[in-house]
Amino acid sequence: MGVAALYVSWDQGRVMREEVRASVWPALQVDGFASREEGGLSLGLRVQNAGVGPARVERIAIEHRGEQVPDLDAMLALMPADGDLSLQTLEGRIIAAGDIVQPFSLHYADAIAEDAVDVMGRLSAQWSVEVCYCSVLDQCWVAGQDRAAPAEVDDCDGPHTHLRPTPKQPGGDREPAGGNP
Repeated sequence: MGVAALYVSWDQGRVMREEVRASVWPALQVDGFASREEGGLSLGLRVQNAGVGPARVERIAIEHRGEQVPDLDAMLALMPADGDLSLQTLEGRIIAAGDIVQPFSLHYADAIAEDAVDVMGRLSAQWSVEVCYCSVLDQCWVAGQDRAAPAEVDDCDGPHTHLRPTPKQPGGDREPAGGNP
């Protein structure tokens, strides 16, 4: 009888742990976008938490044609020129369930005549984005625009892209990424 009671107690504890994990599960969706608006073209990246719990973003890694992009300046050098840049910090951010963050977007006023769908198709074939994030219980996942569903991982170690503006030095030059703030 004591063994049966011990098993039932253990099983109830296991079920409760699974219920807690499910009740705080974040699920990030990562998508690039291109849209025509206000007489121009907007391109960017959108990250949405479609889960039920908050997501703590640990890192973002961006690749262009299979090569790691180290920072914002390197990424912008690979994008069409003359876009107006908007940024939102992603790394270290807590994204609540249902919230959307646009880590970056570029708006081109009539500079790109292509249809937005054609631009998105061309760019999505060249770029890959991966976002690693964790729940409040320190369970971690990797999501990306090439993944149907987030994949659970042990931790968020790995390559990352620094998407923060590099401060300008006197004379207009930018400091190298990782320079003193």
